[in-house]
Amino acid sequence: MNQGLDIKINKLPSPTWNWLHMNETELKKIKLDKQGLMEEKVPAGIDKREERFSSFEDIKTGMGNGADILINSAGISPLSFSVKEGVKEAEPLKLDFSYEDGENAGNSVELYAGKDSEVTLIMDYKSSGEGLALVQTKIHAEENSLVRLIQVNRHSKDFICMNDIGVNLSDNAEIDIINLFLGGKETYAGCHTALNGKGSRLNTDIGYMTYENQKLDMNYVASHKGKKTKSVINASGVLKDNAFKLFRGTIDFLNGSSGSEGDEKEDVLLLSEGVVNQTIPLILCAEEDVQGNHGATIGRLDEDLMFYMESRGMSHQEIYELMANARIDAICNMIPDEDEKKRIQEYLGRGMEDE
Repeated sequence: MNQGLDIKINKLPSPTWNWLHMNETELKKIKLDKQGLMEEKVPAGIDKREERFSSFEDIKTGMGNGADILINSAGISPLSFSVKEGVKEAEPLKLDFSYEDGENAGNSVELYAGKDSEVTLIMDYKSSGEGLALVQTKIHAEENSLVRLIQVNRHSKDFICMNDIGVNLSDNAEIDIINLFLGGKETYAGCHTALNGKGSRLNTDIGYMTYENQKLDMNYVASHKGKKTKSVINASGVLKDNAFKLFRGTIDFLNGSSGSEGDEKEDVLLLSEGVVNQTIPLILCAEEDVQGNHGATIGRLDEDLMFYMESRGMSHQEIYELMANARIDAICNMIPDEDEKKRIQEYLGRGMEDE
């Protein structure tokens, strides 16, 4: 009987002091028993295939080979999609993942975007009860292509979610990533983007709402290899009750990436005394002619703002909810799909207001 595997995930590209316990995350006795249930809506301009793209095996992901080991050990078959050269698909490719109580399931998704193509991939996760799900997504974007990746975590409060992303970008290719983490007992998220081609671009927007005893562990890496590449990583979230959050954000300028730029920013709102917030921004540089910036805004609600809103008849709880929802709504409004926006509002308990 499979008792599970001990794996290490979300490893920093360059380790910091061991006593901080932030270099990586170790998970004990993790196992996947089956392929996860998924519903799909595939537009006419996107081709589906039941076999793996051989070149995708070399795509590095944010979680690292620990996620690959889990996927391979469980015999999870990839679901692969491709967009042909020059095709600009207006309708999004939608993948809905649903996990039942007691499941330990995995899914593997691959997307190939041909030269001069354009595609949007929306992935929605939901579950009931307890369990674990690992979803690994690998993307290769050819020259001058544009990929939009949107992932929304709407898991139940006792579920464990592992979300792993790996991206390779060719010359002048661009990817826009939106990650919204709203539920789950434990969420582990990794994303590695290799800006291999000249002029390639990465835009990442992360939103999270973490409360009670929830745990959120993230590792985002922008690896600049091509000349004049650009990356932007923005994270904005709320911590409440006894929640724990660890954000690792790395901008890595490799040899040959001259003229490249990288920006990383995190904005964290702390709504309770018992939260644990850890942030470790890294800028690694093996090239001289580059520009990297990082910053973090971490704090509680301003007392003057609290006084002003209380004088308008709002309670502390109403003020906290308003500020928390504002951050999530800012990310939600970036999603170019009204059905997905409605799902998010319903999950947050605000879905009936406009009906």
